[in-house]
Amino acid sequence: MIKKPFEIVSVFLLFLSFAGLVSGQNPVCRTSALAALKPLPTLAYQCNANLTDSDDEVLTEPNRRRAISLYIKSLEKFVDADWWQTSVEDLNVCDFRKKAGALTKAQKTQYEGGEYYFRLGGNNRYRFIIAPDPCYQTGYSGSNVFLLNRAGNRVFVSEIIDGFYTRAEFQLGFDYAVRGTETIIEIATTSGGLHPTETYYYFTIDPKTKRAVPKNLFKDDDRTTNRIYSAMILGEPEQYGLPPKSESLKIINNHKLAGSFYVFENTFEKLDDDHQKFIRRIFKWNGKFYE
Repeated sequence: MIKKPFEIVSVFLLFLSFAGLVSGQNPVCRTSALAALKPLPTLAYQCNANLTDSDDEVLTEPNRRRAISLYIKSLEKFVDADWWQTSVEDLNVCDFRKKAGALTKAQKTQYEGGEYYFRLGGNNRYRFIIAPDPCYQTGYSGSNVFLLNRAGNRVFVSEIIDGFYTRAEFQLGFDYAVRGTETIIEIATTSGGLHPTETYYYFTIDPKTKRAVPKNLFKDDDRTTNRIYSAMILGEPEQYGLPPKSESLKIINNHKLAGSFYVFENTFEKLDDDHQKFIRRIFKWNGKFYE
């Protein structure tokens, strides 16, 4: 793997754990996966010359919203059974290599070292697609995130994150939990930067529309929300004044919601020249949400 700053490598390893890639594996583009591969559509619209890419007004531009509606319609055509039955990992490898066969040593380094932009994630029932935005936060991987729900012979598409951006190279992870008859979908993101954070989003499928809607799992003051965030540590917990083996945002374990979990907060108090003191806060499930 190409040597990178510790922050980038840490975020990359987090992504690989979500993607199901294990160190030592030699990724292979299988013939069946290559045949099932579908090119992902491009989100395209004319940028407003009066706005910079960091202006949030970009998000509400009428031509952008029209382009997103068309993009959703194009994703709803992803109904091919072979595409859904082929693993995301196999599709991504073939999208990178463009032909059947194992990655060479150089290709493996490129693929696992940050030179391939992962746009597809999920499983055989739910998939997310990252659509780079041509006009918003272009220097920080500005994009929109869409969730595809396969139900029978149809695909129902929802825009779940509008105007996402990050300094990290690898943006999103996917997991899910089953609670009774309900599936709760987790989308994990990292910010990158000098003081990186992790933000996790949660969704469920509306039984009537079959589209994703926010799942408000967390109590925030006097309201509930589907989003939770934590400061991110880039070393051993003890280096930050935390108890050994501390982990943040362990909300889903073996596809079940945890009874409790921790978030980390940076106090910005110096412990040494390299680390600042963090504290951890516990959230507990009360039967309806975490508080």
